[in-house]
Amino acid sequence: MTLYERCNEPKGVKIDWEQRIRDLNGQPGAIPVYLCHQDKRIEGVVHAMPLPPEQAAQARRKAKQRARDKGRTASQKTLMLSGWVLIFTSLPEALLDTKSIAELYRVRWQVELVIKRLKSLLDIDRLRARKDSKLADLYLHGKLLFAAVTQKIAQRRFGRAATTMDGDRSITHWRLWRTIANEIKAGLTACFPKNKRFIDDHVKSLCERPRKRKLQGLPDRVLELIIEGRGGGVSLA
Repeated sequence: MTLYERCNEPKGVKIDWEQRIRDLNGQPGAIPVYLCHQDKRIEGVVHAMPLPPEQAAQARRKAKQRARDKGRTASQKTLMLSGWVLIFTSLPEALLDTKSIAELYRVRWQVELVIKRLKSLLDIDRLRARKDSKLADLYLHGKLLFAAVTQKIAQRRFGRAATTMDGDRSITHWRLWRTIANEIKAGLTACFPKNKRFIDDHVKSLCERPRKRKLQGLPDRVLELIIEGRGGGVSLA
């Protein structure tokens, strides 16, 4: 992503990140920028935050290793920038300062963990339908509803236990969601065969998908013989 200085230059001036970071003297700071998209200029802010010394050293080691893997030597600019976290946002600095952005950035891991649980337990990323089809929308909305119900049950039945941190061992959200998801699946599976309203849909879901090639089956004459045999009390088992 190429960012530009906030200035009146028609073509824009690319930001010299090395100099910008040096100007911060090791302190967190906000850098006003432009993000150019076609003929539009989108105002934004890059929040620059230095990593703790240990993490910065580890990031530099990884940068050197990546460069060696490609047969190169990491530049001083790369090593210097490796010790910083740069976050672009379109929110003005007056609304969220650098400290708040840094705290919000750490929360993203919780969001990613939720998405990971949805993929692992509910297969929310697997849709048995063509892309952009109505069936794909149906699958996705159904799985999102499944996720919402699972979360609601978790909050109602295990709300305090799931958030309490004063015990020796706390409940893991993954195991909690797996238990509830299995209960919901078991309830749905038990409901389908017994409820007459769902029989046709249930049988249809158990059938094979349509194929271009005709499925192999018994000849009509053989089927007639089987029917005659059954009518005569002959067991074909």
